[in-house]
Amino acid sequence: MKYRYSAPGNPLLFISLYHCRMARMELAPYTPWSSKPTDESRRAITRQIMDGAPEMTEGIVEGLLQIVAMEGPILSSRAFNLYAKKGGMAKLSGIAKKRFSQALKKAKMDGKINMERDPSADGVVALLWLPSMKRVNPRELGNRGFEDVPASELGEVMFELAAEVGEDKAKLYPAMAELYGLNQLPKKATARLDLVFKEYMG
Repeated sequence: MKYRYSAPGNPLLFISLYHCRMARMELAPYTPWSSKPTDESRRAITRQIMDGAPEMTEGIVEGLLQIVAMEGPILSSRAFNLYAKKGGMAKLSGIAKKRFSQALKKAKMDGKINMERDPSADGVVALLWLPSMKRVNPRELGNRGFEDVPASELGEVMFELAAEVGEDKAKLYPAMAELYGLNQLPKKATARLDLVFKEYMG
């Protein structure tokens, strides 16, 4: 453990750098994107999904970019579900997922969005953020579940807290729950955190 003098004139007063560590990290506010489905949005998004014309794909691109601009960095799974709900869909269909993925590829090729794989147990999921955004931005949980939080975001929080409480999961995970304002972790959160721990702390 390293030590330093606290101030000139007090030659015998030492302060541990450990105890001088900055207060526990603060999370940035989380601003959720929300849009209630209307008859117009239902018709428009249904047409975008069913019609593969370039202008329809561009419409999906613009819709997804609006979501990423508000919630990014965001997982593609969450962005897809939010846009599907705007179209009045209770559940993301296979054809909708295919069309939304095609739109994402176009947005990336056009330089409108950055995209990389996110470690996930639920299949292929991408991390999305605008070129003007930071890739990692630790934020409050908001209305997201842990499965909606990018692994890079959870990894940053995990790394910072591990410097304070150590890498023992029995201490680290409760510290994360506390930071996110939870009394305890949801049941599904542990599996997500285990995956992140392996990716970023292993």
